[in-house]
Amino acid sequence: YIVRLKSFQNQTFTIMSVIILSHDVQDFDAWKPYYYADAPRRENLGLKDLAVGNASDEPTKVYIIWEGDPAKVEQILQDPELPGLMKEAGVVSAPEITVLNT
Repeated sequence: YIVRLKSFQNQTFTIMSVIILSHDVQDFDAWKPYYYADAPRRENLGLKDLAVGNASDEPTKVYIIWEGDPAKVEQILQDPELPGLMKEAGVVSAPEITVLNT
């Protein structure tokens, strides 16, 4: 989203959202290298990693927190290569996504 404020007429500000994605994996430590190897795809779409980790009470539940445009997340999820990559990485559930508008 681009917002122009009257008091800053010559400046453009981009408002980003915080995106929380979670899914289950077979093994968190085995999954991590796959996730980090795919960083260029996210970076090219302007998604910034804020946090990546697993739940202390559910070690196979992964949480990924990004800052960026939610439409770019949808673009990643529509990539025909993604299901194969997720399966190879040990992902065993569909991602759940929450968008926080900040």
